[in-house]
Amino acid sequence: MIDGASRRTLQRVHLVMTSLLLLLIISFIATPAFSQDGWSRLKAGGEEVLIFRDEYGVPHIWAKSSQSLFEAFGYVVAQDRLAQLEMGRREARGRLAEVLGPDLLPSDMATRRETYTEEEILHQYKSLGGEAKALLGAYVSGINRWIEELNENKENNPFGTDWELYPGGTRPEPWSITDSLAVMVSSGRRFGEFGGGELGNLEELNKLGREGFERKYPLNDPSAPVTVSLKWGSGRKDTSYVGQGFSPAYTEDADLKVCPTKGISGLPKKLGSYAVVVSPKRSASGRALLLGCPQMGLEGPQPGYEVDLHGGGFDVAGMTFPGVPAVLIGYNKYVAWTLTSGCSDNVDVFVEELNPENPLEYRYLGQWLRLETREEVFHVKGSSPVRERFYRSLHGPIFRMEGGRAYSHKRTFWLEELKAIEAFLQINRAKYMEDFYRAIELIPLSFNLFYAGVEGQIGYWHLGKYRLLAPGSDPRLPLSGTGLEEWRGFVPMDWLPHVINPPEGYMANWNNKPAKTWDNGDNLPWVGDHRVRKILSVLERKEKIGLEDLQGLPKEIDSHGTYEQMVELGAPRFKMVNILPPGESGFVGHPHSQDQKGLFEQWMHKPAHFSCGDGDSDDDGVLDWKEAERSTNPFKRD
Repeated sequence: MIDGASRRTLQRVHLVMTSLLLLLIISFIATPAFSQDGWSRLKAGGEEVLIFRDEYGVPHIWAKSSQSLFEAFGYVVAQDRLAQLEMGRREARGRLAEVLGPDLLPSDMATRRETYTEEEILHQYKSLGGEAKALLGAYVSGINRWIEELNENKENNPFGTDWELYPGGTRPEPWSITDSLAVMVSSGRRFGEFGGGELGNLEELNKLGREGFERKYPLNDPSAPVTVSLKWGSGRKDTSYVGQGFSPAYTEDADLKVCPTKGISGLPKKLGSYAVVVSPKRSASGRALLLGCPQMGLEGPQPGYEVDLHGGGFDVAGMTFPGVPAVLIGYNKYVAWTLTSGCSDNVDVFVEELNPENPLEYRYLGQWLRLETREEVFHVKGSSPVRERFYRSLHGPIFRMEGGRAYSHKRTFWLEELKAIEAFLQINRAKYMEDFYRAIELIPLSFNLFYAGVEGQIGYWHLGKYRLLAPGSDPRLPLSGTGLEEWRGFVPMDWLPHVINPPEGYMANWNNKPAKTWDNGDNLPWVGDHRVRKILSVLERKEKIGLEDLQGLPKEIDSHGTYEQMVELGAPRFKMVNILPPGESGFVGHPHSQDQKGLFEQWMHKPAHFSCGDGDSDDDGVLDWKEAERSTNPFKRD
């Protein structure tokens, strides 16, 4: 079996090769056809849909029903990011070696070992509500519609008449609902899965002894800055921890561990994000403010995708990933929200005792149970197919077998990630904070969610599903798989760190500790001083905080987000700016397709056109169908 160590070396070896391949493909993508004035019309679901490309190439879509809206959503994503969709699908399904060669085989093997079978994805899909299924189906239809149009118009296919410039050099397989679901699982885990480092901690314990281990890797450091109170715990700075903390979430090695396909263009590459939310009492305008800066790497094509959706109950804009049919970070006319990775431990290593008479059996509660077994076939460019056998215990996938033991990963969110699509569809249409309460319990991965509303409230929740350990178990070390250290349930939602309208008037997070009493796990990212203090020091010295202060904050702390969203909320209109570099639109021939890189380098931001733009002539906060249809440029008054 291929163990996790192989994954951490892949990118150093093939960063250049994989990046050049995708950049070569993307360099051949011509501008898809759209009218001179930026408008196009699409028949979707028997209805007419309006699509306007603004000066930056961002698609703004108006439809009369949600299903026609989401078909157009999938269609424009495919127009802009078809090669990226393909690579995202291959990464999520462990099929990169088919187009990138044998050096990506260890990554593919690790992906298939740790993730779901097709049957398990379908099992999760069946548990979704009818609306989520319908919108997923419409989105997938839109993607396939664009693929078919390229097939029918071979002369204008940017990937060549025989798709020879497409990843794999052949016509793409039709996009499926389970392709989108697999991409959702892959994207969610990339930014919301943490832990699984217990074996490394055990080595450190054996090397340092108990006293040295506790000093270097404490279960809880009260000096670490937190989000739910800007008093930073005890307020002291214990330098005995500074510089000694095991903080894998912020190191290059950790990037390679979490993102084994880091060097592949167009896929998210880094782990990190920061956010700020400001209440009306602390803002210069008397309105709530929000800054969201997800950090996913700045090399190569943009992994995020900006879109603006109107129709069927949706009036929402912001950022998502190609293949994911919802806005993940964004705003509507009532609320704005952003996410950062939560970094809380949600993966444990269990040690399974194997039967010396039969190594495919393991001991549990005094009995020998048989490991689940399945075989996977990997097709490899330039090589013969490779067969690999994978095993699971009742705890989860086996990632190592040696010395009469097997080691498995148990995830708190197993078979539950896809509930999040329903959560984000709810959030996209939220009007009040109460709408977020109903949605966030459906998000089982580890994230921090920040909220700001036109009513003036601000809020923060540390999201996720976290286990309650058996008495005496150490979250930093491997657990016995014999049944002696089984989980005792999960932390109730009400116990998770959260705060509404804090007295300080603002909150900030840069993947730091959520609350003083929140313990570290085996990944231990919250030890000693933390980079979030750079943000807090900027905010503390300002008596009032304005939108321009949030615009200037990335430059002041010298750290960009891959996508930067700044929103000042107020009815019926509010102000927005953002930056999404480079090549946000995916339109290589578009006059502004490369402008974002220049804006980024100059710490500049572009206007974030939305339903509250200048074309909203009746000032009701919504740029409706009629206003869009009669306007040459819906974001400028005649």
